[in-house]
Amino acid sequence: MMVDKVNVDFHVHTVHSPDSVITYPFLVDACKAGGIDAVAIMDHDVIEGALEFSALSEQALRRGEWAPRILIGEEIRTSGGEICGLFLNEHVSKGLTPLETMRNIRAQGGLVYVPHPFDILKLKRLKTQELEELSGMIDIIEAFNGKPRFPGANTLAWRFLKTHDFPAGAGSDSHEPTRLGTVFVTMDDFKGSGDILEKLVTAEITGKLYSPLSSAYTRFKMRRASEG
Repeated sequence: MMVDKVNVDFHVHTVHSPDSVITYPFLVDACKAGGIDAVAIMDHDVIEGALEFSALSEQALRRGEWAPRILIGEEIRTSGGEICGLFLNEHVSKGLTPLETMRNIRAQGGLVYVPHPFDILKLKRLKTQELEELSGMIDIIEAFNGKPRFPGANTLAWRFLKTHDFPAGAGSDSHEPTRLGTVFVTMDDFKGSGDILEKLVTAEITGKLYSPLSSAYTRFKMRRASEG
């Protein structure tokens, strides 16, 4: 029997992140244009955007309209760098240690997703030793990020994953709609947090890098246009 495949962008920011301009209509249009079936909303230190967008998608589907599946997440600033929670039900506070943050994510049945761990130009991030020490608490490592500050970050992530047994995730890290879906994972359809880890093992990642400066300029132009 043929298994349905889905394209998932695991790292997207909405207008609930102060540095993003992606509204729900922008997200729907970008997903439809790029063939993206599901997105994980990873707003900075808030969960309201993911909850709001999830509710809007559910309402659209009930009306018989097309809508992307929304995976509820959060990108959390810990004392040791950024960590994402996936399949969350509640907000996780920033400023905790990486271990405390991971425990909070797992306590609500969520998955621990480590974004851009080898972007060495980020001052605070989980280093290789910390990834190894916390390996029992980590569910997914981001193998491909669309806009790392250090161009070789994804190469280092793949090199790490060759010798460490983590499922690989990937996401555009888009803060504006033109880059949403530039990075995605093609995988067998999934039903929940446990199922997704199994399906990621045989998934395929497609992606291309884009410039953080170009993205920032696009956001600037979109904000100027909305104000005008």
